[in-house]
Amino acid sequence: MKRSVVIVSGVSLALAGLFGFAMFKQHMVGEYLANLPEPVLTVNAKAVEQQDWAHTISSTGRLEAVNGVDVSAEVSGRVTEILFSAGQQVKEGVSLVKLDASVEEAKLASAQAQVRLNALTEERYRRLRKTNAASQATLDEAVANLTMARANVAQYSREIEKRDIKAPFDGEIGIGQIDIGEYIQPGQKIATLQDLTAMDLQFTVSQRFLPELKVGATVDVEVDSYPKKIFKGTLTAIDPKVDDKSGLIALKAHVPNPDGLLRPGMYAKAGINLAPEKDQLIVPQSAVSYSLYGSFIYVIREDDKAAQRVYQVMVDVLDRSDNLAVVKGELSDGDMVVTAGGVRLSNGSQVKIAQQDILEAKPAIDKD
Repeated sequence: MKRSVVIVSGVSLALAGLFGFAMFKQHMVGEYLANLPEPVLTVNAKAVEQQDWAHTISSTGRLEAVNGVDVSAEVSGRVTEILFSAGQQVKEGVSLVKLDASVEEAKLASAQAQVRLNALTEERYRRLRKTNAASQATLDEAVANLTMARANVAQYSREIEKRDIKAPFDGEIGIGQIDIGEYIQPGQKIATLQDLTAMDLQFTVSQRFLPELKVGATVDVEVDSYPKKIFKGTLTAIDPKVDDKSGLIALKAHVPNPDGLLRPGMYAKAGINLAPEKDQLIVPQSAVSYSLYGSFIYVIREDDKAAQRVYQVMVDVLDRSDNLAVVKGELSDGDMVVTAGGVRLSNGSQVKIAQQDILEAKPAIDKD
């Protein structure tokens, strides 16, 4: 019995020793960590700028020539002449294609001869009527026959004109879709004709922008073919109806194209430039962070010991353009905000502002 008591007492003393050592160790570790110097994190920063902001409504659309058609025939017929080459600049009224008109020309010659005959008959009966040698009914019939003959001349002349297919306006003719001797049907495409001096951009925006839209607003147009060039246009039309399925409203902008760089069918980015908004807070987009609770920015401020620390400030992002953002929140012109290096930050972290962009800084390489 005494032996059991001794063993239990020994175990208790050992456990107490282990527990005491653990508590001592924890105390010493806590004291060591408490005496460690506070880490100072390096960040990039930029001052908030208060300035006017040119608000832009962005969208995408498709370019169309102001004047652009697929040239086609009004009547059927056999192609006898093709008078254009692909890519040629043509003038309004120039003949492009001629169809066989021999039958219509023969009919026209016959109708013209009939006109001459009926004109002589009408003149003769008109003289006879003055002496009552012919009745009024006979004269009236002669006048009617002359009118019908002249109508036939006009009809056959128009049919011949339809077989001479001409350019409806100045423009560049495309690749021909027909061959000499081919029999074509009404409406069959011959070639495309596009006036490249100006384009119309068709695009849509959300109906929420309707109060800000004004005909005459400037529109910046960009296309993938010329990524560094901005084409200037003007908003010319706002559709009176909002699409009931998408909630979008259709717009049209006129874009001068004196160099012929833009082509019909191109997809383009459009930016409608609205009146500038006064005294907006502008920050780099990289300064804005996002969380489940909203957008925020780390602002650098000095504490009571003149140390630089960061503090989270919740903001609303009102607009973006390029690498800048317009924000609304408890910020002032000149406040320094973190633009890079904010991944490891928390509210109240001590920081120092790097002299060089930390994203571009190259790590030192050991030459040994």
